[in-house]
Amino acid sequence: MARLFLINPPTDETVRSPLLSFMYLGAALRRAGHEVALLDCSAPFAPKELAEIVERAMEWKPRLVGLHCKTLYAQDTYALAREFRGRGIPLVCGGPHPTVAPLEPLAQGFDFSVSGEGEETLAELCDALDGKRDLHSVRSLAFKGGLNPPRGFLLDLDALASPLEALDLFDPRWYGATKTVPPSGLLASRGCPAACTFCSNNVTGRRFRYRSAAAIAREIRELAARTDFVAFSFFDDSFAVGRRRMLELCDALAGLQISWTCTAHPAHLDRDILRRMKQAGCGGVDIGMESGDPQMLLRIGKGVTVERVLEVLGWAKELGLHCMLNLMFGWPDETLAELQTTVDFIEKAAPLAAAFNARGVLVPYPGTQIYDEHRARFGFSEWWLREEPLRYRPFPSSWSLPEVKRAYADDVALERNFFRLSPAHLELIREGLRRKTEATYRKLQAPAAPGWEPRVAAAGSR
Repeated sequence: MARLFLINPPTDETVRSPLLSFMYLGAALRRAGHEVALLDCSAPFAPKELAEIVERAMEWKPRLVGLHCKTLYAQDTYALAREFRGRGIPLVCGGPHPTVAPLEPLAQGFDFSVSGEGEETLAELCDALDGKRDLHSVRSLAFKGGLNPPRGFLLDLDALASPLEALDLFDPRWYGATKTVPPSGLLASRGCPAACTFCSNNVTGRRFRYRSAAAIAREIRELAARTDFVAFSFFDDSFAVGRRRMLELCDALAGLQISWTCTAHPAHLDRDILRRMKQAGCGGVDIGMESGDPQMLLRIGKGVTVERVLEVLGWAKELGLHCMLNLMFGWPDETLAELQTTVDFIEKAAPLAAAFNARGVLVPYPGTQIYDEHRARFGFSEWWLREEPLRYRPFPSSWSLPEVKRAYADDVALERNFFRLSPAHLELIREGLRRKTEATYRKLQAPAAPGWEPRVAAAGSR
C-alpha cells in the first residue's frame, strides 16, 4: 500500500471549492488500496509558501508526491518541485501540461509524468512502487527509464470510483468554511468531438464518453444530503452531445430542486433541448463561438454559423436561460476587416446574450493546431518556459464598473502579442474588449439566474 500526497500548487487562479479532478484521483487511489492526502494550495486560505507546503507534505511521510500542472502555471509547479530536492521522495507530475509535454517534467526535477486521465495510471504507478508490477507496464507513464505507450481513454465512466469518496480529503478551512464544502461542479461526460484549432483538450480527448443519467442524479442527491449543494456547473467540455442522452439526463435531473449551468456547442442546442434543460434546473449556458466572422469560423474549425448562434441566443432568451457568449481575439492572419466583423457582432449579440466572456485574447497552448502551425514562424516555442509567466490579474472582488472593466478588458496576452499583430489590430482588439466589458456590465445590473455567474474564457486555458 503506497502513500500518495497530491498537491495543487499555489497560483493566481483562486479555487474556492474542492477540485473535482483531485476528488476523482483520490477516490480511484483509495479503491485501489492506497492511502491519499492532499493540499489545494490555490484555495484562498491554504498554505502558499513553498517551504511550508513541502513540510506539510513531508510530515505525512508519503511514498510519492504528485503535483498538478497547467501550462500557464508550469513555472509555479516546477518551482515547487525544486523545493522537494534532497528529500528522497519521488515526484510525479500530472494534468493538462504533462499530457502534451510528457518528457518536460522529467527535465524539471520530476521522476514520473502522467499523460491523460490519471485514475488508472496513478494507481498502477503506486502498485509499481509497492513492487507489485513493473514500471514499463504502466501505460501513459513517462519516467527516466522510458516513455510507455498510451492507455487510451477510460470508456466506462460509471465504473470509476465516485469522486464523493474523496470529499473528506479537502479541509473546509482552505475555502473559508467550517463544514464540508461541495465541489462547484460535476462531470456528466468527458471528451469533446469538435476539432477547434485553438483547443487542447488532450486530457479527455476527442472521443466523447458519458455517464449514465441515473449515476449523475444519484451523485447529486448524495451531495445534497451531505452538504449545502443547491447550485453547480457541469464541467463537461461539451455538455449537450447526443439528443437522446440529453433527454434522458434532463428527465433524471427534473425534480431534484437544483440549479446548474453548463458549456455547450451551439450546434447541439435547439429550442426543445433548451426548454428541457430549463425544466431540469438549468439556469445558464456558456456558448463557445470565438469569432463573429464566417470565414474565421471556418478557419478555426468551429463548426457553427453566425446565424445558428443568434438562433440559440434568441431561443435561450425566450426561455429565460442566461447565455454567456465566448468571443476571442488575436487570431493569426486575421484581417482587420474580419476582426472588425467580430467587434461589430458584439453589438448585434448583446441584446440576446446575458454576458460575454472576460478577456479572451488567443494564447497558443501546446497540443493545439495553432501552436504547431505557428510556433516556428513567430518564435514562441516553449513560451511557458522561456518567457515570464502570463499573470492574469485576479477576478473582481465587487461588481463595480471599474472592477469589471479591469477584469474583463485587462488581458495580459494582448501585450505578449504572440502572433506579432499590427498596432491597428491591437487597437481594434482593445475596442472589442471594451465593448464586451460594457455590454456585460449592463447585463450585470439585471438579476441573474440561480447558479449563474460570469466566467473567464481564454483559448482552451491549459
